[in-house]
Amino acid sequence: MLVRSAEMPTAPDDPTDALRREIAEHGSIGFDRYMELALYGRGGFFHGEVVGTDADFVTSPHVHPFVFSRCVRAALLETWAALGEPAVFDVVELGAGDGTFAAALLEAFDELPQPGLRYTAVEIGDHARGELERCGVTAVASVDEVEPFEGAIFANELLDNLPFRLARRDGAEVREVRISFDGDRFVETLEPWGDRDNLPDVESLRDDIATVVPVGALAMVDTIARALRRGTALLVDYGELGPVRGVHGYARHRQVGDVLGMPPGHTDITAGVDLSSLASAARANGLVAWPPTRQRAALEALGYPRWDEAMRRQQVELHDAGHHAEALRVFETRSRASILADPERLGRAWWLTLSTPDVPEPEWVRSARSTDRTDV
Repeated sequence: MLVRSAEMPTAPDDPTDALRREIAEHGSIGFDRYMELALYGRGGFFHGEVVGTDADFVTSPHVHPFVFSRCVRAALLETWAALGEPAVFDVVELGAGDGTFAAALLEAFDELPQPGLRYTAVEIGDHARGELERCGVTAVASVDEVEPFEGAIFANELLDNLPFRLARRDGAEVREVRISFDGDRFVETLEPWGDRDNLPDVESLRDDIATVVPVGALAMVDTIARALRRGTALLVDYGELGPVRGVHGYARHRQVGDVLGMPPGHTDITAGVDLSSLASAARANGLVAWPPTRQRAALEALGYPRWDEAMRRQQVELHDAGHHAEALRVFETRSRASILADPERLGRAWWLTLSTPDVPEPEWVRSARSTDRTDV
């Protein structure tokens, strides 16, 4: 797989200035544009060090990289087998962050005699991309820099951060929640909906809370379909099997309710993804969208219970032999891993698999949905 080179961006700026200038010159902006500048523009949130225990939030690979990466490896190996077991297996991770998952996945594949893993990280953040490159990982700023390939695409908690628009119902009309500023504060304004290509059904909207129109996530599905000549895309994220309402953020491991009350670039901005919309977009692009499952069920199908039982037995043996400190350390790593499958915590995330038509439904998907019945 060939990757075209990318130019490194110039020094960061303050996204507040960029937002104010744009609103002053052109009037109110869509919430997607606000997100684009606040999160991904110069000086935006994702250009800093935001993921990790000492940063703003953590994801599954940070909670237990060993277990999470080995379960994902098991899923990816089914794709590798479906592709005829090529000697070199291409995997592209979208939104690779600080490289925690990349390092764990590369280590996981190194444990196997085959295949050889050719891994590419797609990450827009300057800091994160620098960390990936220092670890020896090929890192690019956009999936558009990746040549079409056969293999697998993986994304963990990316789609809910891609820019989205907000819509509300006003009688029989669709209104867009747009952003302007009043004095020293960014504020919402309600204006006629002007984008015919992404016009939501008025019956799906409410008049008291905004509904998310996931234009960024839908565009990413289009991009995935262009990049993936043959294979699968595994998308892990939070969301609903239908319309998603409301917006929130995260800063320093705390949820932020009023994202406009925080200086742009200082907080994550997110909303769950509408899985049914993503599945429809995938089908429109000629892909197959297999029924999504919760992370809890996916991990169970991919071997997490076997690992936990083996560690439990080791814990008991160490305790019985009088090695109490070692037994406690095993208990602690089991406890951390259990967060991944906890239905009230990370286990409530969704795993959605898309594939090209010539790739069969993965066995792990079939197994997971036998205990977690969903349909989109």
